[in-house]
Amino acid sequence: MFNYSNIAVLDLTHAGIIIAEKLADLGLNVTAIDVYGTVDENTLSVLGSAHGIKTSKEAVPVDGFDLIVSPAHLDPEYPMLSGGREKNIEIMTHHRAVGHILSMTGSLEGAKVIEITGSKAKTSSASLLAAILSMRMQVVLHTSRGLELWEKGISRVLHLGLSIAPGSILLAVDKLKELGVSADCYILEVSIGLTGYADVGIITTLEPDYLIAASTSSASDSKISVLGYGRPDELFFLNIRDHKALDMAEDNGRQYRTFSDSKDINADLKAYFGDDGIIVENSEGTFTSSLSSNYNSTSYATAFAVSTSVALWMGIPVDDISSVICSFEGLQGRMQKKMFSGRELIDNSNSGMDIRSVEKALDYALSKTGKSVRIIMVLGEEAAQVCEGLPPEDVSEFINRRGNDLETIILVGERMQGIVSDNIMHSPGLEEGLDMAAGLSSQEDLLLSCVKCFR
Repeated sequence: MFNYSNIAVLDLTHAGIIIAEKLADLGLNVTAIDVYGTVDENTLSVLGSAHGIKTSKEAVPVDGFDLIVSPAHLDPEYPMLSGGREKNIEIMTHHRAVGHILSMTGSLEGAKVIEITGSKAKTSSASLLAAILSMRMQVVLHTSRGLELWEKGISRVLHLGLSIAPGSILLAVDKLKELGVSADCYILEVSIGLTGYADVGIITTLEPDYLIAASTSSASDSKISVLGYGRPDELFFLNIRDHKALDMAEDNGRQYRTFSDSKDINADLKAYFGDDGIIVENSEGTFTSSLSSNYNSTSYATAFAVSTSVALWMGIPVDDISSVICSFEGLQGRMQKKMFSGRELIDNSNSGMDIRSVEKALDYALSKTGKSVRIIMVLGEEAAQVCEGLPPEDVSEFINRRGNDLETIILVGERMQGIVSDNIMHSPGLEEGLDMAAGLSSQEDLLLSCVKCFR
């Protein structure tokens, strides 16, 4: 039960507004704090007039609150958090609050709900799983790519522009209600954690780990915290390499299954590459699916393991799983080959890209072309679109090591302006950068797009 009456919701930037609204609509007394000062006065005014929510751009005294709802990444020394701890007021994450709201409203009741988080392969795993499950049921997919409806292996975009902050699940549910869309299964991608409401919780991988909350805790701790508060009957799918998650699952008596993307590491299910495609092996047997050559399938190792593991558990026939994998050609912006202005383009621009992914993309391009083909790379960030950008120091270090493999580098983003060299040019955005690359190239050249952005 949600036994609170006076609640402070901190951080209205990362989908905190919808959390505050839903709690107020449930009859609770809510005060919303614009921690980062990013919300305009009109929006704050509407929160008051439409929902009866008190608002402030500054921290307020915590006396009188019996719950503080805060994002996992907020600095623990923010005055209302430190004050709350001193007065023994319960502090709940946005993730967990969203789980309670979903439970109280019953918005997704009657359907199978799957949540997915992790450091890497969230979107690819969720999208491939949606394609597979849609062979037998109607699936709604909410990821950084958008809100989609999947049927018979085909997707239809319903809405764009939502983030994967936990509160955005509530925005997605409202949008589905507005559109009159329902489904048999909902797959929800969530950043740095899970709400604990789902039937199935997936943690793709905890590596690479990184610090959050003013460097006082790790993202991996936030992601596995659901193992302490998720629904008692929730089943978790965990990476066999993530010993911290496995240990916590054991300590909390959780139901879980393991997956591996390596032939040499045993798990409840492992998916690994063989001569004829991807080989899937579990206690019930082995099957092989061929792979398209139109994308870098090695980038999807975790996605193959996650999606087949969950799909088999949900009773999807092997033939359906194999047919989807055989026809899969990668996600837009995930090292997918296509044509652009008469040139071959390897598209690796997406919200989850990091410098390791950039290097993999270059290695992939070289493996397909050899040294004789000129490669023009568009590299950088559209910082306004992503919470966590591409550090210029990482870009500079990459260029120092690998710049000689590239004919021209077109850097995108204001933070890249200070990086200069003979073969470097600058562009304000991804589209402009691609147009520049096409203009500088001939039809025999290869374009490589590596810009961190939403697609």
